[in-house]
Amino acid sequence: MDAPPQGVEKNEETVPSGCVFWIRGFKDNFYTDRKDHANCNIGSFTHGFLAPQDVSLESCMDIALFDKTGYFPASEFGGVPRMEDAPSYVAYGPLSKIAFEPDVVLVVCNPDQAMIMGESTTTAKLMGAPTCQAIPFAYNQQQIGMSLGCITNRIRTGIKPSELVVTIPKGELLGFSEKLRIRAAANNTVAKAVTDMLRANFAPMVS
Repeated sequence: MDAPPQGVEKNEETVPSGCVFWIRGFKDNFYTDRKDHANCNIGSFTHGFLAPQDVSLESCMDIALFDKTGYFPASEFGGVPRMEDAPSYVAYGPLSKIAFEPDVVLVVCNPDQAMIMGESTTTAKLMGAPTCQAIPFAYNQQQIGMSLGCITNRIRTGIKPSELVVTIPKGELLGFSEKLRIRAAANNTVAKAVTDMLRANFAPMVS
């Protein structure tokens, strides 16, 4: 956002990385500024707060750690999605009671739920580290991002090894919940039919 959303409180919490705000955003409406994201160079980069020319191993601790360990070479950061328009503020809130119009909806889900979301669109893209690149990808490309995550994000947010992050852009939201319901119902019908068939023909193999 270019200006704080009306009626929404400013974040006053210091966090190790911007992705921690995702978890809080499942409960409360609030907004952040550039300084709130400054403790993570990677998140600052993907969110557009840190310009590419300002990324250096001397000044960016997280990127330097990724590079030193070989986890994610610094040379590859040029290909990581980042916000096309550098924001002044980033706001968060639970979709069920959000106080402003969302640009991207972030979902933490299990692989089965991610499968149904992926089957409900033709635009989903599977992504890896860093997890936060899924947000600018969804925003810039207006496509769904499905992230396998990264270890730093999981440690800082508590997102479980059994969970994925899915980012849904505003353009996909209209009618998406109905697509999910239809696809989930189809999956349940197919699952029952296949299970019944296996039990009828391969009973000893099916518990």
